[in-house]
Amino acid sequence: MSLFPGLITSKQLLKQKLKRPRLAVFVALVILLPARDAVTTLAQSGASGIKSSGREYAVNLTYAVYQYDAARSSPLEEVTRLSGTFSSAQEEIAYLKEKNKLEEIAVRHLRSVGLRSGESFNDAVLLGPEYMVFAITPRDIVRGYLKLDLRVRYANEPLLDAKGVEFANYETVMLRGGKGMFGVKFFIGGGGRQESVPTERTLLVSVTPEIIPVSNLRNRPQELSHPVDEYGAKIEVKENDRFTPPVALERVAPQFESGRSIRGAVRLGGIITPEGKIINIKVLQSIDPVIDERAVDALRRYRFSPALLNGKPVFATYREEITFAAAGPSILEIEEEKRRELEKQKEKRKKGMGIGGWGLAFRINASRLAFGVQRSAFGRFGV
Repeated sequence: MSLFPGLITSKQLLKQKLKRPRLAVFVALVILLPARDAVTTLAQSGASGIKSSGREYAVNLTYAVYQYDAARSSPLEEVTRLSGTFSSAQEEIAYLKEKNKLEEIAVRHLRSVGLRSGESFNDAVLLGPEYMVFAITPRDIVRGYLKLDLRVRYANEPLLDAKGVEFANYETVMLRGGKGMFGVKFFIGGGGRQESVPTERTLLVSVTPEIIPVSNLRNRPQELSHPVDEYGAKIEVKENDRFTPPVALERVAPQFESGRSIRGAVRLGGIITPEGKIINIKVLQSIDPVIDERAVDALRRYRFSPALLNGKPVFATYREEITFAAAGPSILEIEEEKRRELEKQKEKRKKGMGIGGWGLAFRINASRLAFGVQRSAFGRFGV
């Protein structure tokens, strides 16, 4: 079903995704980041989902937060529906640069969360000097369809307030927000080092739903991060307590020998200290002892901001999943290869050689590795 004429259907989108295996290293974020000042641990309403044909449906939502320079870009509607989904944030950025002529676009935040109909999820990320706060609520979930409310604030100023946005299953929708000083601009400083300065940028949020039976929900808010004491014992959070889980500020990709074929997922757990370090790392799901060791070493080098309980740094649990999957050529890579091949054929025509029965033939090296944040199981994002 397609909600708008001319859009590709959700079944077609799924077929496209199934045709595109990729070899990539993905990192699945499995932490909850509620708003620092306005969200309590009971922010999730827990409302039951709408039933269709006697079956209750819910949604695994994946969203990416981008910044871009609106002054130098082509005009963009408040709601833009894409004709497909993409396997990485980089691929989605490349598409938006090419098709929508967006300048200085960069990803700032990624999240995947499983919600029932009417259940609100509150998220927050430190961008520059202030927190960007999100409130997202799916509604009227039935098989293949839902509505979504999304509110975004930065430094207590509203940036986006979208209500009742309709989605088909696996449909990616871009929501444009306002401007703020959450942007960052990079430049080469003294000694050839890359440096950055804060700058005003426009908000763009990409959202893709995977509508599934309630039993298939992943990354439930209450199953994710929670505060603990220095010995790892769980701290009970009271109704009026405000808990903000730790945030990974910098990630490191696991290092492997080139050409090694790796498949599967390593799930790791640990505790983030009030100083922002990770300790007590454990392998929760293993692939291979050598691969596990490389993944643990990468996680140990992450840099975090600590969890906060009522505004004070505390110990808190943290989980990370690194998934390895086959990688093939992306849509953009294939289109670029076709373009180059056509240009070669035109040049041969000019020289009187003709192309005869030649067809478009190309090969793309699929042995490379890409590192990113897994957006969802159906392949919508590898970051």
